[in-house]
Amino acid sequence: MADGFWALDVETANADYSSICQIGMVYQEAGLRTKEWSTLINPNDYFDSYNTGIHGIDAQAVSASPTFPEVFRQITERLTGEIVIHHGHFDRTAFNRCYDLHELDPIGCSWLDNTKIVRRTWPEFSQSGYGLKNLSVHFGIPLNHHDALSDAAAAARIADLAVLESGKGLKQWLIGVRRRAPRVKDYRRDGDPDAPFFGEKIVFTGTLSVPRNMAADEAQKLGFDVQNNVTKKTTFVCVGIQDRTVLKGYDKSSKHRKAEQLISDGHEISIMSEQDFWAIARVYETGEVS
Repeated sequence: MADGFWALDVETANADYSSICQIGMVYQEAGLRTKEWSTLINPNDYFDSYNTGIHGIDAQAVSASPTFPEVFRQITERLTGEIVIHHGHFDRTAFNRCYDLHELDPIGCSWLDNTKIVRRTWPEFSQSGYGLKNLSVHFGIPLNHHDALSDAAAAARIADLAVLESGKGLKQWLIGVRRRAPRVKDYRRDGDPDAPFFGEKIVFTGTLSVPRNMAADEAQKLGFDVQNNVTKKTTFVCVGIQDRTVLKGYDKSSKHRKAEQLISDGHEISIMSEQDFWAIARVYETGEVS
């Protein structure tokens, strides 16, 4: 438990990961929360009613809040040189998208995905059930889910428990998570088992900037199993341009709507824009690992 670290969580205004509207951070040391910091963020973007329904934040709530560039110095001062725990890819990718959007230099910290640690520490969570809400219930951790500070605190506690269970410090885990995760059931297109997202299952919907098979090939290289349709085992949905002329009066595709319904039913599915997907690809294909 010797490694002090920050745990971080963000919420977004809409499906675009760059639309951060809340950041929560806690510093954990020797099993104790010694520091915390949180703020609402004005993303200067629209709020999707679906996102607001999840976290309760809307445009009025952030109207007097700072923008991401305005708090960036405060965040940088805290995170530089530190290990930063994030539960799943979402939070780190959101930061990368904000770096690009606001032309900011990336923070010099070591990002460590909590789910990678969990899946290698507890066999019962190697293939499923490693979402923050499920783990919090399992371990009896208080959680006000989708409040960024509460989510960050829960992620920090889970990281502490994994360190105790595995006997490995977080600096060891920074190296260990690069090894492949346990194999899961194969699907129509199997992900590269040595790639960072092996074990995740992705569905593409909407009109993409490249042919669908090209996007699927890229996803496969990143480790995703590519599915044709959204199921209870889907973990990611990548949304391209939604052509309302073919959506039969809906604003979103049937795959997008089914994913949102499954999320409402308690399934852990992340919805990302195509820009987010290519941002993920750029990060991992350039060899950035921390």
